[in-house]
Amino acid sequence: MADITEFNRKHWDSAANTYDSEPWQQQILAQIATEIQSRLDWIGVDWVKKDHGSEGAEDAAAAAIASDERDRQEKKSVRVLDYACGPGSMTRVLSPYATYFRGIDISANMVQAYNARATAQGYSPAQMSATVGDLLAPQDAASCSTISGPEFHDFDVAAVGLGFHHFVDPTLATKQLVQRLKPGKGVVLIIDFELHEHEHGHGHGHGHERVRDAKHTVAHHGFVREEIEGMLRDAGCVDVEYVVWEEPLRFGGGGLEGQEKTVFMVRGRRGA
Repeated sequence: MADITEFNRKHWDSAANTYDSEPWQQQILAQIATEIQSRLDWIGVDWVKKDHGSEGAEDAAAAAIASDERDRQEKKSVRVLDYACGPGSMTRVLSPYATYFRGIDISANMVQAYNARATAQGYSPAQMSATVGDLLAPQDAASCSTISGPEFHDFDVAAVGLGFHHFVDPTLATKQLVQRLKPGKGVVLIIDFELHEHEHGHGHGHGHERVRDAKHTVAHHGFVREEIEGMLRDAGCVDVEYVVWEEPLRFGGGGLEGQEKTVFMVRGRRGA
């Protein structure tokens, strides 16, 4: 199974420049964004609210309340860990609602793409940056030591978007993610595929020439509800909730033309 990690590293290094270049890929990312943004309250994080001006206030008291709320929001810090971040798809979805972002990925090329996009969007490295790292690596490994500092802990949310099925040990990954959350407050958010008995392969394609290699990056062909909820509870989460999206993800290329995947979203809060 250890070989899967290396397959993932090589595959995503080669896919970094074309990860979201096709219209069908962009449609999938847009659907993910819509689903997340429609459930911001459900996720359970005290997000930054940027629409808090005093326009339309009917009197001085209302204007003062709006001004106080604006000051409070401007001082608020909301910290996001985007694990298996790729070029930053989850980060971009959550960027209007948080203030501090750290991405971690085993692929150096994906990390480079993440940081290039963050810079292009006007963020400083202190605000938004990614680092090569692996939460499943031994504690003394270089890929683990690079993400051991305080900047990689104490998060309000740790998110994994469609990366969980690539993890050799998702149970350990969940525990590691939860340990990086604020006790009693931080939320882990996982988006991935439900398991169906008829599914035997998963290309996750980013171009026909890479379909075979992509299949070697998959450690799990999906998850059942009881399994994923158990992982969160065993990792110390409370308030675990699970939803299935009404609309599946529809693949339009990469050897998966016409295929659909049912997607779930699960969240849990780290216990005190």
